[in-house]
Parts: sequence; structure tokens; C-alpha cells
Amino acid sequence: MSYKDQYIERYADVETVERKHGDKQETIICIIPPTLAEQKIKLEIDFDLNNFKQGKYGEFSLNGFLNRYLAGSRSLKESRSVSRKRLALVSSQIGFVDPEAIDLVTQMARYQQAREILAANKQLSLKILLDVNRLLEAEHKKAGNIRKNQNWIGGKSPMAAYYVCPPAEHVDALINDWLAFVNNTELAEDVLAIVGHNQLLNIHPFADGNGRTGRVFLQSRLEQKYGDIIHPSLYRLHKQKDTYIDAIQSTLRAENFSAPVHDYWQESLSWGDRLKRRMYKILADGQAKINGRLAMRALSANGKKLLDHLWVQPIVCEKGLFKHFGWDFFTAQAAIQELINCKILEARRLRQPEGAVIYDCPLMFATWQQLDDAIFLKEEETDAA
Repeated sequence: MSYKDQYIERYADVETVERKHGDKQETIICIIPPTLAEQKIKLEIDFDLNNFKQGKYGEFSLNGFLNRYLAGSRSLKESRSVSRKRLALVSSQIGFVDPEAIDLVTQMARYQQAREILAANKQLSLKILLDVNRLLEAEHKKAGNIRKNQNWIGGKSPMAAYYVCPPAEHVDALINDWLAFVNNTELAEDVLAIVGHNQLLNIHPFADGNGRTGRVFLQSRLEQKYGDIIHPSLYRLHKQKDTYIDAIQSTLRAENFSAPVHDYWQESLSWGDRLKRRMYKILADGQAKINGRLAMRALSANGKKLLDHLWVQPIVCEKGLFKHFGWDFFTAQAAIQELINCKILEARRLRQPEGAVIYDCPLMFATWQQLDDAIFLKEEETDAA
């Protein structure tokens, strides 16, 4: 069967429209997702999440920790090799020059900011959506604008693509319908999250950054109902990619709006909940090791603040503590020395910037490494361990 015949068969029961593309004016088949605002959506969704005790560990945020895997196109590719220590060094304000790590830290901060914008705005406008895309895709000159050109997913051209998105002239109407749908207060947050996420990716309204925009929308809306979650897209590290694509494309067919939600969502969110439980056990073990170093020693108020800060910034220097707490050099030094005396911090001299001294927390990095390892281990491996 030819590629074109496979494509036609794959989308046989989906609305399509033909367009001419490229210098040769070849025929392409564009997919038109069904509109949502007037649909009678009766998806069967029931997730059991976050039903366990979750401690507080200083300034630590599990979602902030995981942002490195969600924040951008390079976060799981080129930037995968960037270590947590490199990220902590560039965040410490010591002046460490590491372009790749700086780029990832910037992407992470933008993703977090976009998540906070969506969390603060339960009713979305086109401006908010465009602002989020502009923030996430700041390097792209067309970021924050609805696309004016044809795009597609997979393949070097729309003639060889897995999915050809709606023509540009359809996007405005589809996005207005999408906004009406996601602002429907009569539907459950998880229905709005999953169907809205799928529809946004099926429309692909931006020249770039559609995946990131969809990810942060999905996360913000699911968390309105369930609280902090492990993002379902991380499940793809354990599952074939096609399952995720099938889940997204399931809502291209209106009959699926009255069916059980695609298995991917139950599997991915349940996996994330089990992973989160394991991660909180790792955090508790890390806290116990720190407590062992303290040996019942009472820290000063500033010592406690610095210890809390180490959960998100395990490498510190006086300049960074001035920016974070407003401490002068001597106040910072006193808190640092207190934790050195407890064998929680260790002083290290850097080659770059030459002669600079930083203070790092090996215990915290060990805990972080266990958290990262937990993401990529198969569940049977963690059970065996």
C-alpha cells in the first residue's frame, strides 16, 4: 500500500480538505478536527491521584524539578546531557559560563512562568494563549501569533507527513471554538484538560512551540482538579510513541466524545502517581540523612532558611544569597559556615570564574540523582531494588 493510501485509510472517517502545496502544487490532504463548543461530550474519566501523604521539603517543588524534561524542544534531546550540577552552577549567581546550561535554565524558568499564568487564569482569552506561546517560544520570530502557513507533523514535507494540520484559513475559527470549549464551566476540569490538549495539538495553531503550549495547558488544567501531578507526557519515556499519538487523535472522531477516555491517559496518570509516591519516599530519605548530619543541633533562623534553599539550589555563593534573601556578605558567610560545621555544605574553588568559591551540598545532589533515576527506571526495576 502506498504512503498516500495509508494516509487516506488512517483518516478515512475524519473530515479532510485538499490543498495544493509547494512549487509543484502537489495535492495534500489536511485534517479538520471536529468543533467542540457545541459537542455533547460525555467522556468517562475518573482518576485516583494524590491520595497519599506528601511532606514539605524546604523550597523544593517536584514540578519545578521536573520542568527540565518539559520545558522545550531541546530539553529531552541536546540538553539531556546537562547535569544538575551544571544547572545549579549557572543558577548560583557565581558567574559560571555554560551556554547550554544557561539555555536550559532559561527554558525551565519560562515554562514555569507559563504554567503560573495559566494557573492564575481559569478563563482563557486569545491574548493569554498567544502570550504563553510567545513566552515558551521566545527565540522564534513568529512566536505569539496564529500561523499563516501550512504545517504538518512528521516527515520532511506534507506529502510525506503522518498528519497534515488544518489549512491556515481554518485556524482562527477553530481556535475561537477551542476557547469557547475550554472556558465551559459546566464540564469537568479533566475533560477540558484532555480534550482541550488534544484539540490544540490537532489544530497546531502556531508556527512552533505547539507541543510546549499543549503540555503546559494540560498540566495547568489537570492540576486545577487534582493538585500537583507528574506530567503524563513523561510516561512516553516508558511507552511507545504511537500510543500517545493515538490518544491525541482519538478526539478527531466525534463518536469518541461519548466513550471511555483513551487508555493512555489512565495509564500515564496512574504511572505518574506511583512515581510521585516513590519520589516522596526518596525525598523523605534525603531529609533523614540531613537530619542525621544535624544530630539534634539547633540551627539559627538564617541557617534554617539556607537549608530550605538548598533543596532547590544545592550550590550557593554569597552573591546568590544576596539576590535571594537580601543578605550581606557577612550574614551569608555566617549561615554558610553554620552548615559547613554540620557537614552539609562543602567549599569548592572553581577554575571558572578563576578563583571563585562556591559551597555545594553533596547530600542534596545524591537525593536529586535518585529522583532523576526514578523517572527512567522501569517499575519492575524499582520493585526489585
